Amino acid sequence: MIGISKLSLGAGEEEAVLRVVRSGQLAMGLETQDAETEFSKRLGGVECIAVSNGTVAITLALAAMGVGPGDEVITTSFSFIGTVEPIIQLGATPIFADVDLRSANIGVDGIEALITSRTKVILPVHLYGRPVDLAAIRAIASKYNLAVLEDACQAIGASDANTGGIGSSGTAVFSFYGSKNIACGEGGLVTTDDRQLAERVRLLRSHGSIETYRHALVGYNARMTDLQAAILRIQLESLDRVTAGRRSNAAYYHESIHNDALFLPPGDDVTSVSCFHQFTLRLRSKADRDDLQAWTTEHEVETRAYYPYALSSHPVIEDLGLGARCDNADALSNVVLSIPVRESLSDDERKHVADVISGWEPSNS
Repeated sequence: MIGISKLSLGAGEEEAVLRVVRSGQLAMGLETQDAETEFSKRLGGVECIAVSNGTVAITLALAAMGVGPGDEVITTSFSFIGTVEPIIQLGATPIFADVDLRSANIGVDGIEALITSRTKVILPVHLYGRPVDLAAIRAIASKYNLAVLEDACQAIGASDANTGGIGSSGTAVFSFYGSKNIACGEGGLVTTDDRQLAERVRLLRSHGSIETYRHALVGYNARMTDLQAAILRIQLESLDRVTAGRRSNAAYYHESIHNDALFLPPGDDVTSVSCFHQFTLRLRSKADRDDLQAWTTEHEVETRAYYPYALSSHPVIEDLGLGARCDNADALSNVVLSIPVRESLSDDERKHVADVISGWEPSNS
């Protein structure tokens, strides 16, 4: 089976872990500081705060922005549930914007109509590693004096022509879960060009502690371990290679997959460069999606639906009375299917994937 994800760990990561074990410093220490410094250099000098995972990175960033009960956060209707859990846990209300069918990213044109006197933050997601239209979102936020927090958990290595590398300006969060383009099992990062916000995130990360047993506020235990940080530092060294490999595989698919029964995702253009965390097909119906998935499994290609739900109509969200009608997100949840695009695919593997997808014919046609 040609898998969707395959974590690549080698001698460098092994030696990094042994270095930490030998040091006796497992909790947040010099490795974490060095990881933050190296990411900051990579992202043009922004503040970088390493944390325990991507979801808590969203929590800390929103909390540092002052989000709490009574506030509203406008976000996408189509993402992993970890995007909205922090909003709800902080006592705020997620307000769902529908998405663009082609890119699956938040529909910028629908944001302004959702803004109320309670709106505090716009939280877009760079889904599948494809950047949203940041310039347009930031213009709306500036007009209404709102903060912007980018969920870039899938977008390490992506870039936007107008704003630079994702995470190099404004405030963003990344995830290094095991399936991400670079990974350390868990782990997250908050990046920001706002020093005051960075200091609040640092306080919140470690119990609001100024020094041992002195606390400026009630915070969280959200520290990255040095084991995570040491692995992540080695993984960061491979980011350019990983991104180039995924983009190369995506370009190959755009050239090699020929099937009128499905739609390929957007390629790179003059405005944005995707890091292709996922290469996600769009089918014409749920029946076709299920049929293609059965076909790929039969031909030893793993495929997954990211995501088989819209956040705005997820039962958990609706049970809380927070659901909303977002027709495009509901439609996408029935027809998206991701195929392997990881950088570690061999030439034979990616050819096999393209041939399998091109050779499929809907059984109900």
